[in-house]
Amino acid sequence: MSHKNCDMQTEKIDRSIKKKSNILILADYSEGNRAAIHFAMRYLYRPGSLIYVIQTWEKPNFGSSMVRDLSPMLESIAKSELEGLKMHLQERYSMPDDQICLIAYEGNLSAFFKTEQYQSMEWQVVLGSRNYESLFTSKDRMTELVDQVSQDLFVLSGFENDYAISEIFILADTPTMASPNLSLLKKIAISENPNVNVCLSRSYGSPEDKELRQQAIIDSCKGARLTFSQVDHSVGQKELKAFSRGGKSKLIILERNPKRRLQSGLNACLDSWLLKSKGIRI
Repeated sequence: MSHKNCDMQTEKIDRSIKKKSNILILADYSEGNRAAIHFAMRYLYRPGSLIYVIQTWEKPNFGSSMVRDLSPMLESIAKSELEGLKMHLQERYSMPDDQICLIAYEGNLSAFFKTEQYQSMEWQVVLGSRNYESLFTSKDRMTELVDQVSQDLFVLSGFENDYAISEIFILADTPTMASPNLSLLKKIAISENPNVNVCLSRSYGSPEDKELRQQAIIDSCKGARLTFSQVDHSVGQKELKAFSRGGKSKLIILERNPKRRLQSGLNACLDSWLLKSKGIRI
């Protein structure tokens, strides 16, 4: 069951909304919410974009009296945190009220990703945290969430008061990189000069196709420190954690890929970048 201050009903979604830019902030990770909002507003937002902010809450699974006593309080806390983020959007970014939708969802994110409301729309999904380790406390949760998003997912870690992006990791496991994301890379490269690591999948195309994919990313990352690696499978939790260790502010880009399944055993991909490669300046 979902409680939200939007007029849109889950079962009667205006199909025209799909043509707009829908940005979804996963607000379960309180310490990174403002960094996620800053990233979304600076790099994803365009006039007319709709900003959805979701906070989940769940009934305690112990004691009937405890359930009755705590459930309203937990829902109220979720709604209160959402209202605080809405106020931040309005005061800091002058977002109009009708472009902000708050979702206090009873259940977990995995359940929300299975709803018609989510699956019938196109999203750019953003989440962030000061500490990457706190985002996903268990391997199963990490794998399940990333596999079920099936949309462009932007994960930020290590952000505190300074929202500058120092390092970017891209899993290139789709046939081509979408034009909007290439434009996004270009904006970040120009303004922030980050280190960029790209893991190319062997699953797509000929050597010529690989070269074209690689060249498109190079053309979009001028000014950045760029390194390419090649992988056989999707990147797993262990590898993403390895990338995110350290105090630097990092961005992970996982493009829309409904067929993605996270797997382990790819340490070499990131080790070659984190420990050995100096990258190339273009």
